[in-house]
Amino acid sequence: MLFNKKYNVTIKNRNITLEAKSGTNLYKLLKENNIPISSLCDGNGQCGKCKVRISSPGGGEINKPTKKDRLILALMNLESGYRLACEYTIRSDIIVDTEEWNIFSGKDPDIVGVKKKNKEAAKEEMPHEEQKPAEESASGEGFETEKYPESQSQSGSQTDYESDIAEDEEEKASVGEEEEQTYGVRDGLLLIQYPGGVKYYVYAAGINNIASEGLVKISEPLTDIIDNNILSDFIHDNIDIPDLDRVIIILDKEYFNGELFFKLVNYHSFEIGTLKCEVLQPYNDPKNLLTFLRLLNSVNGQNLQIALDNLRFSYFLKDGIFYFLNSAYVSDTINIDRLLTTGKNPVIDIADDLTHVTMKDDLKEPDSIALPVLLKTIKILMRIGAVDNNFVLKDRNELVDDLKLEHLVKFSKRNEGNMFYIYRKKDVEIFLSQQMLDQLRELKIYLMTLTDFVQKELGNIDNIIIQNLTHYDYLVNNLFDLSVLPKYYSKKTKFYSGDPTILASKFFTEQDVRTFIESRINDMREIELYKNEEFNRRYDKMERKLTS
Repeated sequence: MLFNKKYNVTIKNRNITLEAKSGTNLYKLLKENNIPISSLCDGNGQCGKCKVRISSPGGGEINKPTKKDRLILALMNLESGYRLACEYTIRSDIIVDTEEWNIFSGKDPDIVGVKKKNKEAAKEEMPHEEQKPAEESASGEGFETEKYPESQSQSGSQTDYESDIAEDEEEKASVGEEEEQTYGVRDGLLLIQYPGGVKYYVYAAGINNIASEGLVKISEPLTDIIDNNILSDFIHDNIDIPDLDRVIIILDKEYFNGELFFKLVNYHSFEIGTLKCEVLQPYNDPKNLLTFLRLLNSVNGQNLQIALDNLRFSYFLKDGIFYFLNSAYVSDTINIDRLLTTGKNPVIDIADDLTHVTMKDDLKEPDSIALPVLLKTIKILMRIGAVDNNFVLKDRNELVDDLKLEHLVKFSKRNEGNMFYIYRKKDVEIFLSQQMLDQLRELKIYLMTLTDFVQKELGNIDNIIIQNLTHYDYLVNNLFDLSVLPKYYSKKTKFYSGDPTILASKFFTEQDVRTFIESRINDMREIELYKNEEFNRRYDKMERKLTS
């Protein structure tokens, strides 16, 4: 019989595989096997806190979203495989990640949270004092100047579930009190300038999340809509949202004069009647806006935040102090884009013996190398002795006695630089060059020095947050395998991908953007690393060590 059939349910973040009968409810299965899963409604489909990410081990389909899934979760979350565990019926083998949505205590930054305000407490304490947030996830999408990522992921140390579950139990015990509380925010609208239109997200305070989204195809930019005083008409004609009293607008470049935050964004605000409008614009470089949003949605603790797509600015947060680590001139020599950029048909795998490769589309010639393949190739070459620990690719003459002929024929030299061909046919050459290895060594020198400097001069590092727009599986593991990052931090490092622009919706949890920032950051201190004697001393020492 159908319901006698059993399926495997793999809990990805805990390396556990459970067996379940067909028709078993996923939430009940997790609870029965003591797998921590948050819920305020005990699995009745009301709170939305039991969100998990589900995939099929064979790449097949998972269950379609239920009505409650569609009501509580944003469309982009549903498309990424998120479902409510309490709404999911097991009908096939599945892989479940119960951690990916988390933001506090090991916490995914791609989360929209809402703070609940106690009216009586607000009279006695400082305004906007932080209460426990209810966590809900929202995925990011592309930004005009960047490649649009298809997925988001995290890798790193495990979440402290006990803390989250304790918070949930405390919230359950105070349900009666919550009826007397009110949200400190109302529904809001996030407008983002996109190529060929305006992307919008409707934020609903009642479900602590994005309630709807869409793209208004229009040739007129947001700046013209604002200048022509037709923003209210634009919203009324194109977006279904009642009782709107606040709009946050994201622009792709500076247009309005305003207040500069952290040398990253230009903040401008205005009002249209009772409608409060706030504009966030990148300062100088569009990437700075993304960095700003990542910063304000980082996990709790003393965290060093590094963006691979914007190495010039790194940050360390400690006790409400924001250390702005300006690495101008230091990191400018690292052309990280050359390592991260891929074409339309990259090489996506290489055999362990380096003899053949797999392309995204086997019917077409490759045009680039995917980063995981590049790193895998380097690791294999290091294993066979063709690349040394300082990332120097040896000349073929040095290897003739050590390597097989099928390997030797792939080594060459051009413009006095050594090369290793990953793929080579007429008019198509995909190779690993010494210049690329030099960039990896420069990245290692910088990251090793930066972590050492922060740890010794600013304070103990609880987490290292590595971020990049494009999603790369196992990127962090590869960086540790190649010793680009200090192995001491292997269990403290997390990787987040995706465009964080949608995270601007978190600003709706306070009365305005400025208040949001002031409630989280007490002081800002800039450190210009290229002028700092201690940093330069450590950098020179590391450089001598790796280039000698």
